[in-house]
Amino acid sequence: MEYPDFIARFYDVMYEKIRTGQDHMYYMNKIMASPGPVLEIGVGTGRFFLHALQKGADIYGVDISSEMLSVLKQNLRRRDFNRLYLQDAINLRIPLVFDLIIAPFRMFSHVLSIEDQLQFLSRVAEHLKPGGTFIMDVFVPDLQLIQEGLENVNDFEGEDKNGLKVKRTVTMTSNLIDQVSTVKMDIFWGDKHFDHHGSFEFDMRYFFRYELEHLIDRSPLNLHRIYGNFEEDELQIHSKEFLVVCNKPI
Repeated sequence: MEYPDFIARFYDVMYEKIRTGQDHMYYMNKIMASPGPVLEIGVGTGRFFLHALQKGADIYGVDISSEMLSVLKQNLRRRDFNRLYLQDAINLRIPLVFDLIIAPFRMFSHVLSIEDQLQFLSRVAEHLKPGGTFIMDVFVPDLQLIQEGLENVNDFEGEDKNGLKVKRTVTMTSNLIDQVSTVKMDIFWGDKHFDHHGSFEFDMRYFFRYELEHLIDRSPLNLHRIYGNFEEDELQIHSKEFLVVCNKPI
């Protein structure tokens, strides 16, 4: 998914508050424990990638968005640019294999069709070493939220590193038959007032537990476990995450 420049520009300041506290430690621990190279699919502006590289990880990243990679490169040494690939993960082709591949923060939810989902999983398997691990997370559907939707909900307000005021509102409607939620994000920013505005709309698939299990079963990967959170607790009725851990057969 290609992000517009105003999303990439403010991505880090928004998701540092919205997301990092939930998943950062989990993925960083997995990256640093990997015995060999790691690939992050949907590397974006480098929320994990930059931290892992600073700590000495042998990590690579792929993203479909040139705008997101452009922001990432502003914080990256030029000698490490070759660690990044501008590609659609559905057609992933990198001349490397990995001990660990991760697809954090709902990346798989942007893969809408079953055909593309299975091709994505096949490409992941092709780029894993035998015995290697693949980890992704998607959200557990909130059925009431899916049915009722959202209308201009303000879910972020703050400042970027340059002192610009930034806020975001979200609108969401869902197609229950296709299991697709259409999300519209409105970003407002300015020096003293919100003088600038950009709007971005995209679709996200939501999944259910057994659907995920069947998808993995149809792929070249073996399902290790689906956990209910980033502490790797069992799925419970109130779980918010599907944390899917797979292995490539030896």
